[in-house]
Amino acid sequence: MAAFSPVILLWYIFPLIVFLASDYIVTTFKLKQRFNLRTPDITVPFLIVGMHEISKSISTFSILPYFLLTILLLGISVVVFQAYRYREIMYGRFFKMFWRLTFLLSVLMYLILILVSIIYAL
Repeated sequence: MAAFSPVILLWYIFPLIVFLASDYIVTTFKLKQRFNLRTPDITVPFLIVGMHEISKSISTFSILPYFLLTILLLGISVVVFQAYRYREIMYGRFFKMFWRLTFLLSVLMYLILILVSIIYAL
């Protein structure tokens, strides 16, 4: 496994950089008022790329396929929840809830990967 390097350190602070850049883009172009986009909505794809790179640096395989499978299961769970709770599935509400939960899952997985890579480096 790899020791600490400037590239690994960059991937550690990558979510913070992306979050601040996304916040700047949302406020500058007034995306919240125009399209109801918020900072987490833009950050998710970048977190997925970062998770792929960190998982490749700490092991021989990428966690990306497993994470995508988890996202698919999350989507099915959201559909079942909304069908049970609201007795209907409204696409706007589904995509909004699904994407925000994907953001939370992405941040959680990214933090776990950072902790695992720090433990491996020690």
